[in-house]
Amino acid sequence: KYVTQAGIDIDTAYAYLSEHLDVEVKSLKPVNYGTSDAPVGGVDIQVSVSSHGLFEKTTKVCTMTVKGDGTSALGTCEHGTFELSRRSNDPPTIDPADIAEIGKLIYDAVEDTQAVIDTSVDWAGAVPHGITDWTQLENWKGPVQSDSYYIEFKNFVGMKLTKFAWRFAWKYGGDVKGVGQYVTEAGIEIDTAYAYLSEHLDVQVQSLKPVNYGTSAAPVGGVDIQVSVSSH
Repeated sequence: KYVTQAGIDIDTAYAYLSEHLDVEVKSLKPVNYGTSDAPVGGVDIQVSVSSHGLFEKTTKVCTMTVKGDGTSALGTCEHGTFELSRRSNDPPTIDPADIAEIGKLIYDAVEDTQAVIDTSVDWAGAVPHGITDWTQLENWKGPVQSDSYYIEFKNFVGMKLTKFAWRFAWKYGGDVKGVGQYVTEAGIEIDTAYAYLSEHLDVQVQSLKPVNYGTSAAPVGGVDIQVSVSSH
């Protein structure tokens, strides 16, 4: 008497919004539960259930022996609760004086005289280390814009070959529970990108290392925005 198609049928698979559920099924080495003259084949089916998310990943195991004579025997089944994960899921400690950069370090604003900048993602910010999303801070102001600046290239007779004009733009004043002043979405807005028929204009924007321009008690985050204009 033997057994085949031994496995599981799922009744319920549920996880709370923050959690993840994984289930693995394994068959162990088969055994003859009868005799050499009257063999009865059997196999252990082991179900491993893992839960993780806000809680530390924990796995519980349940085993059942199924036999060719139609009988079964429930083996070890673990029960228990899941402990909160404190090391991997607790929010990081925020030091308002430790300034870090978010956003893009470097990006193209103009390629071959065509604007390719996407101001929704092409920007930089200076915020406390541990902040990954500037909307975690409060009391933002702006955006504000600078005056317009331009770089112009001319040939030896004074004819304009290329010109790029832009404004700096940024949001400012975000704080951590009333502490600090930080900057985000710092970048440029294009006024003019011009090239004569024979010329090509490329513009690249880079944000440099952020700096605390205030004090440890009253930090003021800042970042340099560097605009590189090439004409060829």
